[in-house]
Amino acid sequence: MATSFTKFQYALNICEEHDKKELHAYCKTCQKKICTTCIKEEHSIHDWETITEILREKKYSLPKECKEIRANQLQGLKKEIYRFDRKIKDEDNRFELNKSNLNCSRKRYISGINKLFDAKIDECQQKSNAAKEVYIEKLEGLKQKVEYLDMMTTALDQDINTLPDHDILDMEKEMRNELEKALTYSADEYNCTTVFIPGELDKQTLENMIGEIHSVSVEEKIGSIVYSDDIMSIKPVSETNAWIRVWGSRVFELIDITGKRVKEMKTPADDLVIFESGDVVLTDKEKCSVSVFTEDENQKSTFETNQLYPTYINKTENDDVLISMWDDGDPYNLVSTSRRIVQRMTLTGKVLHTYEFREDGKTRLFTCPVRTAENKNRDVCVINELSDVSGELVVLHKDGRVKFTYTGDGLQFFPTDVECDDKCHILLTDHYSRAIHILTSNGKYLCRLCQYEDLNPFVISLYDNNMWCGFSQGRVKIYRHKS
Repeated sequence: MATSFTKFQYALNICEEHDKKELHAYCKTCQKKICTTCIKEEHSIHDWETITEILREKKYSLPKECKEIRANQLQGLKKEIYRFDRKIKDEDNRFELNKSNLNCSRKRYISGINKLFDAKIDECQQKSNAAKEVYIEKLEGLKQKVEYLDMMTTALDQDINTLPDHDILDMEKEMRNELEKALTYSADEYNCTTVFIPGELDKQTLENMIGEIHSVSVEEKIGSIVYSDDIMSIKPVSETNAWIRVWGSRVFELIDITGKRVKEMKTPADDLVIFESGDVVLTDKEKCSVSVFTEDENQKSTFETNQLYPTYINKTENDDVLISMWDDGDPYNLVSTSRRIVQRMTLTGKVLHTYEFREDGKTRLFTCPVRTAENKNRDVCVINELSDVSGELVVLHKDGRVKFTYTGDGLQFFPTDVECDDKCHILLTDHYSRAIHILTSNGKYLCRLCQYEDLNPFVISLYDNNMWCGFSQGRVKIYRHKS
């Protein structure tokens, strides 16, 4: 019995561009049916065959391909349906947990502040509903596409010998277009987490007593680039362009969000940072120096770092730089004369502050300081490697006093990069959890984002609301980040 496929709209088999001539050929280059005049004109140098010839091939290959699609891609898409459904259930559970935490805190306060708690619950519900709406929208869209593709592939598989010839080509094209769209769905690319953080009962305002609701999300992936090796450095210069470097390379490439190479810069530098003026500041470990170049690569100045190796560099809110430095020796086995510092410097080399010891002037702050970031509240965040497989985040007040140290959320922890958003959230890439940890400015763990089964995040950088992430296997993903 022939399968009914009422959703497919059959097209007339005549050319609309050339006096309604019969469409008797198929252009493989453009993937469309053409007439004799089309062949002579705009399709003259294209790869084309007659309808009869190409149908002979399609009737043999297409059923097999449809079976493979149902056995492979559709199974993967059905798995994504399950994962979206699980995210929706997780969001319900998370809301219930947040609601429970709010109600537990409510019991500690007098009845006069009940309205504030209710307002917080409503806000939490709204944010959870907003998150669910994103997942539901994607879930329903993916379900429709999978159902549509299942019907399409079944029709082409079982009824290919009974369907009109031209309709087979039209149906194939529609199937491939819909499959391409469906394969862009991935539950990993959509994360929206709402977490309630209880406040402390002190003399601050009632609002602070109740606590805060943090909503940090990665709502969509807006770009993806693939390199041949793990990503070592990403330095965005706009929402769409970033300088990228892979491990072992001495070339920084300016890449746009589609992966197109705009320009490249060959340099012996270990790290660089770009200012809005276009100035580029480079660290040179071999020469123990830092150099400043203009946008057109003319050198403006160079200053030495007193025989300390400058490694990673980042800019501050005041357009100074933070530079991680250490001396010649085993990076993790320190002796009494070892130097492990982070310095705040101007672009002329003037040292504004050296972060090396705790308040007692003796206890070291760092074993091996690497990447840094200055938060919007002027805190200094430093990735401190403790060994080649472990590390911690040390957060300092601007004057050098230790604010807190973050050692992970209870599991093995090896942070590789740090960034801060406009709400003073701290974002950390972690090798072991294969995710980005989100902390409040006071060091409270909120959640994880962008967690993949097969990719380790190495570097992270924000430009406005665009979050550039560099992973293992040469993957670069650009997300829309909101907090």
